[in-house]
Amino acid sequence: MSDNQTKKSIHYLPLILLLTLGSLWALSPVFTKFLALEGISPIGAVFWQTLIAGIGLYIICRFRGVNIVYDIIHLRYFAVMGAVGIALPNSNMVFVLGHIPAGLMSVIIVTAPVITYIVAVVIRLEAIDIYRSSGVFLGLIGVGAIVLPRGSLPDPEMLPFALLAFITPTAWALTNVYAESARPRHTDSMVLAMGTMFAAAITSLFASLVTGTFHPIWFDFGLGDKALILYGLITVCTFFLYFTVVSLAGAVYLAQVGYITTLMGLGWGAWFYGEKPSGWIWLAVLLVFAGLALLNLGKKDKK
Repeated sequence: MSDNQTKKSIHYLPLILLLTLGSLWALSPVFTKFLALEGISPIGAVFWQTLIAGIGLYIICRFRGVNIVYDIIHLRYFAVMGAVGIALPNSNMVFVLGHIPAGLMSVIIVTAPVITYIVAVVIRLEAIDIYRSSGVFLGLIGVGAIVLPRGSLPDPEMLPFALLAFITPTAWALTNVYAESARPRHTDSMVLAMGTMFAAAITSLFASLVTGTFHPIWFDFGLGDKALILYGLITVCTFFLYFTVVSLAGAVYLAQVGYITTLMGLGWGAWFYGEKPSGWIWLAVLLVFAGLALLNLGKKDKK
């Protein structure tokens, strides 16, 4: 392979990883909705998902021979990413998907890039830009198209749960920015993913025991428990890709995963659950995607 071909391959690597991540991440609403329908508690589900993922990542780290560091900087990073980036948003997602369509959750998830930019501006990690500000405005209109018009949701009683669903992309947006600004230097992405998973598992275990919602996976091991194990294994892949893309291209670039996640999520929702998004939902998708395009245009001009 020539030097030019090698450079092109490296140039397109973040895009390839982003497409793969989005395709896998789009399965999250499908899995979480299935777990909710199976009656598995939200916090209990997140504990097993993250514990399985953490063990899988630890095995890979040991196999690769990478250095695992447990100093205060890494432990703080693990704690924030695990609690705010995984335990909270994933538990929330399992809960709300017992009440709203998986496809709708996929649309709500795509607001994470808009929220990411707002957070980055507030903490002065990003400067205010006309294109990007316009993108935020369009994204917020898209959110309005989801929750305001009558008939946008299959059932008006879903509205409170649709609003609660926005906790998930908000938490992800906060950790998108944190993941880039506080990432420990010279640390392997797989180690960061492993530590984050174990931190999320500890957080959710404590929460499930306090609330009495711990899920004993060894009792009546059924289809839901099998799906939970598979979800944990998929999480191994997604969060390694997550940290790798942040390392290669940054938090705002990572936020573009919403494009893929939304479209694939709508497709998975239709495939598995026969969901048919309303015209308002498709309008919301177009508005938010247009907002993301402006966000990305502003980022490009800034470089």
